[in-house]
Amino acid sequence: MAIAVPGAEPRRVLIAWDYGARGIWWVLTKEEKETPPPPGRRSGIRPPAPGERVRPWSEWLSAGLLDDLQQWNDDWDHKKDPDRLTLQERGRDLAIRVQDELGTDGWEVLYQFGGQMLRVHPPGSWPIGSWQQQLLGYAPPRPGQLGR
Repeated sequence: MAIAVPGAEPRRVLIAWDYGARGIWWVLTKEEKETPPPPGRRSGIRPPAPGERVRPWSEWLSAGLLDDLQQWNDDWDHKKDPDRLTLQERGRDLAIRVQDELGTDGWEVLYQFGGQMLRVHPPGSWPIGSWQQQLLGYAPPRPGQLGR
């Protein structure tokens, strides 16, 4: 579990659509991105049954906001011709609500609007093509490199 630690690099979350997703993502710090993943995933512990699983983000965000994020994410996928501007505006509103619930002490919420990646608090804006390098300090991707 990642938590916000005062004085440390902020925990960042991204409000973004993806097929079959929930509409909210952790943003890895530079150190997390550069650390190789642990080998394998076997722990010897049986995963919880579906009814026993804790809903992701429920430790930090209200059920109503999580439902709204899920609906927004689904609307990107299920509308035949989605009104991109309306969906982007809803994404901005959801990002503001997420920031309100997380607070501003150690948390930054990002969202895309047009060709920019924006931060709710403190306000900031970066071009989509370079925000990961400019804001997060990630190395530029190499040709053929997949992100993780």
